[in-house]
Amino acid sequence: MVTSQPQVVFIHLPKTGGFALHAALVRALPPESVLRIGDEAERAAFLAMTPDQVAGCALVSGHVTVNEALERARPDARFVTLLRDPVARLVSAFNYMATWPDHPLHAEFRDRGFAEFIRDSAEALAGEACRQLTGAASAKEAIPILEGCYALVGTSARVNDVSATLHRWLGVVPGRVERENVTAGQGRINLDSATCELLLAVTREDRALFEHVAGRHGGLMKHPGVPA
Repeated sequence: MVTSQPQVVFIHLPKTGGFALHAALVRALPPESVLRIGDEAERAAFLAMTPDQVAGCALVSGHVTVNEALERARPDARFVTLLRDPVARLVSAFNYMATWPDHPLHAEFRDRGFAEFIRDSAEALAGEACRQLTGAASAKEAIPILEGCYALVGTSARVNDVSATLHRWLGVVPGRVERENVTAGQGRINLDSATCELLLAVTREDRALFEHVAGRHGGLMKHPGVPA
């Protein structure tokens, strides 16, 4: 079933305020029109779905890559994402894993410091936003893909503006974006010069992607071909 409203596909980069945006949209939509991909089991289920199975969803939202979603989204789908300063995002991600007992990786990170997290995860973390959101490893490659593929990209500071636009696209009454999934504590933030140098190297491409949206577009980048 395809409705007259466009399908919104929200590619959720972790620790950007995305769950708060998702929750605001869900409160305004019928439950059967929402497809949420939050953990690995839900991601596996999504990857097993056909485009016909996804077509009836007004909102597809979660931790998938843009290419995984493109293979299953409707032709009219409007892709959306949120970005956050990548250093702040990694600190938040570490705190979340280190202090939330129910996190799948809590046992691995509860007794480790931020410096160890960056050192041991550097290869996986480098260009993480670029890769998930565009499939490209560098900002130079990722920015044209972001501009061409996404209908709307906002920074965390502009989440309310993103929310208002998505509610309008979905034809539902705008609702407040309230803080959700907030990290309750702080892990062991141990920093030294070597860690800071590595952190800047790890986040270099993602910082360039973030600055493109935050600086050049004032934190809210809209595709010129998409109706307001």
